[in-house]
Amino acid sequence: MLTLAEVHEAARKLEDLMALRNAPIAVKLINKDEVPEGCAQPSAEGKHYALCQALSYVRRARKPMALFAEDHWCLWPVINFRLRAINSDDEVYVGSHYFIREPGVSLRHFRAEYPYIDEDKKKDGMVLAPLGSCNFIPDAVMIYCSPSQLRQFLMAAKYDSGNITQACLDTCDSCGAALVPILNGTLEYNLSMPDAGEFERGLCGEDEMIFTLRGENLGLMTQAAVDLANKGFGYKQLTYDLNTDYMRPEFYNNMFKQWGLATSDDLWIPGKR
Repeated sequence: MLTLAEVHEAARKLEDLMALRNAPIAVKLINKDEVPEGCAQPSAEGKHYALCQALSYVRRARKPMALFAEDHWCLWPVINFRLRAINSDDEVYVGSHYFIREPGVSLRHFRAEYPYIDEDKKKDGMVLAPLGSCNFIPDAVMIYCSPSQLRQFLMAAKYDSGNITQACLDTCDSCGAALVPILNGTLEYNLSMPDAGEFERGLCGEDEMIFTLRGENLGLMTQAAVDLANKGFGYKQLTYDLNTDYMRPEFYNNMFKQWGLATSDDLWIPGKR
């Protein structure tokens, strides 16, 4: 497990390597007696946030926030994180309104696919903070990024894990789609699409996607991003290059020679462009 100093250093490296426009978000599930020092609770000020609004505030204002059931203004996270129970009648009522034309189909989808936090992992709420200044070790890290930045995170995740990142692309309840599979341990890395509420009320940009990872993977993924940059494949190093017969790695040349195809005189050297 990373120390807090190592978490902050990883945040610094990622923000620099990926030229992020706002802060990666540290997320931790907590009980009410575990609120870290300095974390505001909206209801204490007579305010309520949708989770997407809270995420937007934390990543842009770079200030922490604790959220419990009484702080939420959106239905879905209350259900996702089991902050309040729903009975069978509630399930029919809510599940029939899950942005699918036919209520019966919507209910079947809701029952089969809706992301709930596992019973053994549920807490009273959660705390959110900028990764670079959080005073807790995160269970998960959320990063809002452009498609080009996302490509680099996906490259780093694959470089680290040997697997292609899976996606939870539900266009309703994107905060649950992003976080629950990570917090439940179903996925190591996750790609999700900001939903309509994130766009309208969370002020999510039209060019933003969400990349989420387990907190325990932060060190490995950050090192993978560093390693890729050292090989010349960092976000800041990639550039448009529409030259024909460009320099290629030696193993490209070797395979083309084996196939009887054209080879190049100049070889690409890792780390140089």
